[in-house]
Amino acid sequence: MTENLPSVSRTARAAWGIVKAIGPLVISQTEKASKAYAQHQMRLAQVEAYKELMVGEIRTLNEVRRKLLEKYYDVSDEERFRIKRDIQDLEKDTRRLGAYQKALEYLPKEDGTAPLPSSEADTTELISPSWMDRFNEVARLQNEAWRQDLLSKALAREAQYPGSISPRALWFIGTVDEPIFHAFASLIDISSNFENGLIIPNHQGYYTRILPGCILGDDRTLGHIAFMLLDLGLMGDLLTSFRMISSTGISQVAYGTQHYILRTKQEIRVNGIVLTSLGSVIASLYEPKPNELGAEIFDAWVKSISPAVADVQLVT
Repeated sequence: MTENLPSVSRTARAAWGIVKAIGPLVISQTEKASKAYAQHQMRLAQVEAYKELMVGEIRTLNEVRRKLLEKYYDVSDEERFRIKRDIQDLEKDTRRLGAYQKALEYLPKEDGTAPLPSSEADTTELISPSWMDRFNEVARLQNEAWRQDLLSKALAREAQYPGSISPRALWFIGTVDEPIFHAFASLIDISSNFENGLIIPNHQGYYTRILPGCILGDDRTLGHIAFMLLDLGLMGDLLTSFRMISSTGISQVAYGTQHYILRTKQEIRVNGIVLTSLGSVIASLYEPKPNELGAEIFDAWVKSISPAVADVQLVT
């Protein structure tokens, strides 16, 4: 390696960080984890090369598990107990690697020309060991599909931006009850996207409205769901929370495919349901599903902006 290599991209560093977090076993036993191998695979994006590595490792674990099962009934009771424990550990590691593999899929795509980390300076922003310990503990469990998806997205985000997923957010993902997650998702589905974060503007006028597509039932109202989540640290106070839009300059607001530019003439205070930092992190890992109620709330707020407050322009 020379000192004149181009700088390592964030995606390449993140992918290497995820692979490195697997542990010394995979890195020491396969040449596919080496920098030389990745440089040899320039025809592939580096993330794709790492995916191949992960698939191979999972295949190896499954093969070991198969061989242990074949031996299970031909050994003593004492040895059978050890084999059962080993199989359980293999299954846990397979689930963990599955989360790693899916995390690689959530990294941005590259053309494969960026170099791999080749010096200490290139690897200073890897995920902290304490964070990975917490992640691995949860990833080894038999998680629901939606929770495993959140975990993989969290790992991908943390690998790109170490420190962006707080231990509290990781703990929340690992422990939140499924009804709570779906309730929170139904609020995100109707939230408008302002430049400084998500908000359900002027929410109090919609408390009795049914939330479309809410998995918890077709009779759940915005008020019911909001109060259900009130004490979980995901939202600010329902009576006093607001966002401010600057009095000068240009701001963007959006919901679904609708985007508007505001050229403000005075400061705008928008009362509504506002997420906390924890809520914002969890929401950023979820893909919202726009619906008619969210569009109605957003349209009503846009129409409430008078020309004396801001010029509103639809982005087409």
